[in-house]
Amino acid sequence: MVSIVQTYNHLDDDELRQETSQEGYEEDVAKMNENKPTLSKSWTEHSAHAPSYSGGKVTLCHTKGTRNLYGISEDASKEEIALTPFILAPCGGDLTLIDAIHGVKARTIREGCAGSKRDDQEDEDGSIDTDAIVAYALAPNDYDLVTASRNNVLRHYDISGSPSVSYSGTDGRGPAKVKKVLGRSGHDLPVSCMEFHCSGIFFATGSVDGNVKVWDLRGGYATHSFRYHAPGYSTNMSGRGGLRGSVTCLNWCPDVTKLWLGVGRDDGSIRVHDLRIKEEEPDDLIEMTDHVGAVTCMVWGNSSNKSNDFDLFFTAGRDAVVNTWAIVEEERSQLGQKRKKKKQVGEDVPKMKTTYKRVHTLPAYENVEALKILPKFHLLAHGYNDKISKHDMVIATAGSKGVVKLWKTLRRSEEDSIVSAIAGLELLYEQDESSAFGEKGGGYTGLIFTSPKQNLLSDTNDSTSDPPVELIAVDAEHNFSFLNISACDKEEQALLQTNRIIIGHNDEILDLKIIPENEMSIDEDDSQRKVAVVTNSAQVKVFDLGSYSCQVLEGHSDTVLCVDVSPCGRYLATSGKDQTMRIWHLETGKTVAVAIGHTEGVGATAFSRKIGRFDVSGKAAKNGGGSFAVTASKDKTLKRWNLPGSSMLDTIGNPGETFNELQVFASVRAHDKDINIVSVAPNDSLVATGSQDKTVKLWNSTDMSLKGTLKGHKRGIWDCKFSMHDRVLATCSGDKTVKLWSLGDFSCVRTFQGHSSSVLRVRFLSGGLQLMSCDAEGLVRLWTIRSNECVFTMDAHEDRIWAMDIDDNMLVTGGADSRLKLFRDTTIEVEQQNREEQDQNILKEQKLANHLRHKEYEQALDIALDMDKPRQVLKVLVAITENDFSNKTDAVTTLQRYVKNWDAERILQVLKYCREWNTRSRNSYISMIAVKAIFTTFPADQLALVDGLAEILSGIAPYAERHFERVDRLHANSYLIDFALLTMGSMHSGEDDYVQWEKTSKPVLPPKVIDGRVQVGGKDIVGFRTDDGDSTSSSEVLTVGDSDSDSGDSSSGSESD
Repeated sequence: MVSIVQTYNHLDDDELRQETSQEGYEEDVAKMNENKPTLSKSWTEHSAHAPSYSGGKVTLCHTKGTRNLYGISEDASKEEIALTPFILAPCGGDLTLIDAIHGVKARTIREGCAGSKRDDQEDEDGSIDTDAIVAYALAPNDYDLVTASRNNVLRHYDISGSPSVSYSGTDGRGPAKVKKVLGRSGHDLPVSCMEFHCSGIFFATGSVDGNVKVWDLRGGYATHSFRYHAPGYSTNMSGRGGLRGSVTCLNWCPDVTKLWLGVGRDDGSIRVHDLRIKEEEPDDLIEMTDHVGAVTCMVWGNSSNKSNDFDLFFTAGRDAVVNTWAIVEEERSQLGQKRKKKKQVGEDVPKMKTTYKRVHTLPAYENVEALKILPKFHLLAHGYNDKISKHDMVIATAGSKGVVKLWKTLRRSEEDSIVSAIAGLELLYEQDESSAFGEKGGGYTGLIFTSPKQNLLSDTNDSTSDPPVELIAVDAEHNFSFLNISACDKEEQALLQTNRIIIGHNDEILDLKIIPENEMSIDEDDSQRKVAVVTNSAQVKVFDLGSYSCQVLEGHSDTVLCVDVSPCGRYLATSGKDQTMRIWHLETGKTVAVAIGHTEGVGATAFSRKIGRFDVSGKAAKNGGGSFAVTASKDKTLKRWNLPGSSMLDTIGNPGETFNELQVFASVRAHDKDINIVSVAPNDSLVATGSQDKTVKLWNSTDMSLKGTLKGHKRGIWDCKFSMHDRVLATCSGDKTVKLWSLGDFSCVRTFQGHSSSVLRVRFLSGGLQLMSCDAEGLVRLWTIRSNECVFTMDAHEDRIWAMDIDDNMLVTGGADSRLKLFRDTTIEVEQQNREEQDQNILKEQKLANHLRHKEYEQALDIALDMDKPRQVLKVLVAITENDFSNKTDAVTTLQRYVKNWDAERILQVLKYCREWNTRSRNSYISMIAVKAIFTTFPADQLALVDGLAEILSGIAPYAERHFERVDRLHANSYLIDFALLTMGSMHSGEDDYVQWEKTSKPVLPPKVIDGRVQVGGKDIVGFRTDDGDSTSSSEVLTVGDSDSDSGDSSSGSESD
C-alpha cells in the first residue's frame, strides 16, 4: 500500500510539473498536505484501571453514596458534586472506594486519589506494615467509617466528602482525615471482623482470640465485652486459657429497637447476645452448636414479611448446610428456678426467655459463603408469581460451587405450626451455567443486595428508566458480577443474568488488543471503544474503555497467553496453556470455532489481515482462499487454520449452536526454541515468527514454506510487526534494541538503542514514520525512524509491560503491575498550548518592559512572578534597589509594601529564588533585602505555618553567613587603606595638599587623638605625633594594631639609612 506522499517523494518538482498540469499539480499538493501524517511528540494518560480489591469483606453504600469522590473542583457543576454510590473493598492493607457506576477505583483511605502503589502489606524496607487495615465497618449513614489496623488501633473516619473534614489536600485528593483515634481495640490478637448496628451508634469487633467487644461510637469507649470458651471448657483449664474459636462473622438484628448481636465462630458455634439483659446465668445465654464447620453468614427474618417482629434466624457455613431457626418465647419457669433464688427481694425477674429452636436443616452440598434475604421478591420477579406468594420468603445463597441459588420457604399447615410456620426451604431457581462463575475458579465469596435508592445505573441517556434491583456476586478472582433479579418476563434466562462485571484485580496482564471499529460503530465515540485483555487466568476479559465495565468470556481450561482480533472487529482469537485456540464471536460472547492440534501450550496467535477474506466461505475458504488464523506453540511448530467464513461463524454464534472444530491446513517446525510471537503481513502473503533462538523467520502464508531468516539480535525475539505502509518489519528483543528490517533483501536498515532492559513490544504509528516500544522497566519510548532518535519517553508502569496496542491516537498498555492504562496522543493540544504560552509570554515580557520603563515596579514584579522567571524577578528587584538608592530611600520599606499582599505560595516562590540567588556573591545583597522584607512584614507564627519554609531557610543561612563574614573582612581591611592614605598624606612635604585630601576624603571613622595617639577606624597608630615638628620625622617606627604599652614607650628611634 503506497500513499501519495511516498509516490511524490520520488519525484522532484520539475518532473512532477511535466507529468501533470499546473492545476492538477496544485490539487495533488493540497491533497498531499492533507493526507500527510503528523509526527507524534507527546502522549498523556487518559484513564487507568488499577487493582482495587484483593480479597475480604466487600460493602456497598447503604444510601446514594458520598460527595467529592474524585476530589474537590472549584469549576465542578452540581452534577459533578452529586452523591456518587461507591463500593468499599480492601486492597493491599488499604481500603478502596470504587465508583459503583463506572467500576473504577476512585480513591483509597490511606493514599487518596493517587492510590496505593503497592499491592502488598510490607514497607519498602521489607518490614510488616503495622498500620495496614485488616477490618472495617461502615455506618448506615455512609459517613462514619471505623477501621482496625494490624496493630489493633481503631480509627474513625468521616467520608462524607466535606472539604474541611473528609480528605486532606487543597483539592481534596489526599488521604482521608482521621476524625478520631479510638485507641487500641483491647483484643489480644488482630481484629477479624467488624459490624455496625442499624442505629449507627454501636459497632462490634470480633477477634481471632474469640472475644467480642461492643463500642459506642459517640464516646469512643467499649460498652460490652464477651469472652468465649469453646464447648468442653472447664475451670481446670482456665489457667491455660481454655479452648477458643476465632470469630468468623458478626451480625446485628436489623431492628433499631433490638440490640441482638449474633457471633459466629470457626468451631461452628453461634451465640446471640441481647445487650439489654445481663447474662449472669447459663439460662440467659443463647448458644447454638449444630454447625460442624466455620459459620460464615447469619441473618434474621420474619415470616410475615410485614413487621419487624423477627421470628426466624438463618445460619450457614462451611459445613455445607443451611439451618433455619425459630425464635420463640418460653416461660422461665420451664427452665428452672435457679435464677429466681439468687435474685434479691424487690428485683424484677423476667418471666419469659428467648430461645432459638432449629426447625430445618438444608443440605447445600457446597461451602456456603454468603446468604441474603431478598425482600418483596414477588414484586420483582413477575414471571414467578405462580411459584411464590407474598407470604413466602426468598433467600439467596452462594458458595464454593460458584452458582447463586434462590430458595423459598415452605409453610406448615395451621395445625402443625406449633413452633414455627416455616417448615423448611426448597430450591426456587439456580443460576444458569453460562453466567455462573463456577467451581474451578474458587466459587463465590460474597453477596450484596442492591436497592433502587442507590441508583447504580450506568451513564445512559434514558434518565426515566428505573434503576434495576441487582445482586452483586463477589467471586474468588476478585470480580463483582451484577446479577439481574428484576425479571419482567417469564423467561428463566432473564433471572440472575449478568448485567455487567467490575474487575477488582486483573492479576498480571499478558496480552491485549484494541477492538477496531466495524461498519456498525463507525460514528461511536472513542469512549465506547473496547479492548480484549488476557490475564494470568483462564478468562478473557473485554473492557469498555469508557466505563471499564467488563464482559468475561469463559471457555479455556487453563491460563490464556495471547489474544488477537480480526480486522473487521467481529471475532477474537485466544490461545493458552490448554493447547487450543478458540475463535469468539464478540457480539454474542460465544465460542464459534476451536483449533486442537498442538502438543504444548500455544503462546502466539494471529488472524489474517484482509477484511474481504472473512466473507469468503464454502469450498474456497476450505481450500485456503478465505481468512485464516496462525498459531505458534511451545512445541516449536507453526500451524495455519482456515476459517469457514463469516456466514458460518455468525450462525454458530447464535444461541443453541455448537462450535466448529478447525482443521490444520499447513504445519511446519519453525524454530529450535520457544516461539514468542507470530504476525501476519497486511496483504496476507507473509507470516513472521520470532523465537528465543534470536531469529525472525518469514514464511509464505499459502504453504508455510520458508521465505527468509532475519539474523542480528543477540537475545530472544519478543515481538515483530509488519508496517502498513512500507515493506519493512520491526522487531524487538531481549538485547534492549529495536530493529527495522527490509523485506526486499532481509537486511537491517535501522537499529534503535536507548532502552536499558528487554524490549517487549513494538508498534508502528504516524503512517509508518514512527515506532512505539515498551520494556521491562515500565517505560514507553517513541522513535522517529528518519532521525533514528527517541523523541518522547514516559514512565507508564511500575513493572514489565507485557502488552501494548495502538489504534489511531489511542495507546493501551498492560503490565505485570495489574494496571490497564489508556493514553491519548496530545501532540496537537500540546503544540497549541505551547503556542498560546509563547504568545502570552511575549505579551507579558512586553508589559514587563513597559512597567520597568515607567518605573511601575509593583506591576512589573507581579508579572515576573506570574511568569515564574527568576532572572526577570531579580532584574525588577535590582531596579527597585537602584531607584531607592538614587532617591535616598530604604529599599526594604519599598519591598514591604509589595510583600504584604503575598500569599504563602508566593512567599515560598520568592524564598526559593533567594536561595538560588544567595549562592552568588553578586546577588546576595538583593537576596538578603528580599528575605528581610518578608520576615519583617509577616509575624513568625504565621510564617511557621508555611509548609517547606524551614527547608528553604536551611539553604539560605549557610551562604548568608559566608557573605556576612566576607563583608566583615572587607570592612576590616578597609582600615588599612585609610591608614596608608593618611600616612602618605602625613609624609608629604606639601601641607596644603594633605589638608585638601583630608577634607575631601571620607574615612570609615574620623581620626581622633587620644593620649597622644591618632585613632583611625578603631585602630591606634602608635608613635604618630600631631605636632608639626615631629610629623615629618623619618626616624619613627610605625606599627599598625592594638598596643598594650604606654604612649611614652610605644616609639623608639633609629637611624635612617
